[in-house]
Amino acid sequence: MLKNKIGVIADGFRKSLDENLRLAAQTGANGVQLYAIGGEMQPDNLDRYKRLELKHQLESLGLEVSALCGDMGGRGFAVQEENPGKIEASKRIMDLALDLGCNIVTTHIGVVPHDTNDSMYRAMYDACNVLGAYAEGVGAYFALETGAETAADLKVFLDALKTRHVA
Repeated sequence: MLKNKIGVIADGFRKSLDENLRLAAQTGANGVQLYAIGGEMQPDNLDRYKRLELKHQLESLGLEVSALCGDMGGRGFAVQEENPGKIEASKRIMDLALDLGCNIVTTHIGVVPHDTNDSMYRAMYDACNVLGAYAEGVGAYFALETGAETAADLKVFLDALKTRHVA
């Protein structure tokens, strides 16, 4: 019989990281998704020792990290001028995820425009391409969260990413 694993967004408990992990384990969850923006989970706040300590804590509680959320807020990756910093931060989040035994980073990329010639479309495409290539190179997945656009517009965007070609 297949045993399903259950995960929770640990930050939903609205406590400290330590307490969130304990509460997740107490609920019977097998995994946790952790926000890696700001606070205790900010990659810059976790040196090598703290990452190993956190990984040990997760293991001792019987938890695995199912994903790290790297949602930068704002309009995602739609503003080209903001993207260099967001891209570098996303790469550091992927590195953190891998250090914690997880290879998935999720983020909201913004609302994919209908017009493929829109500058926001191009900015999102370029950022996702860079981060997808980085993820591929380190053995991770850069998972896009969207939802406000039509399924047809999202398909055009994803097809362009798959072929690394913008129409």
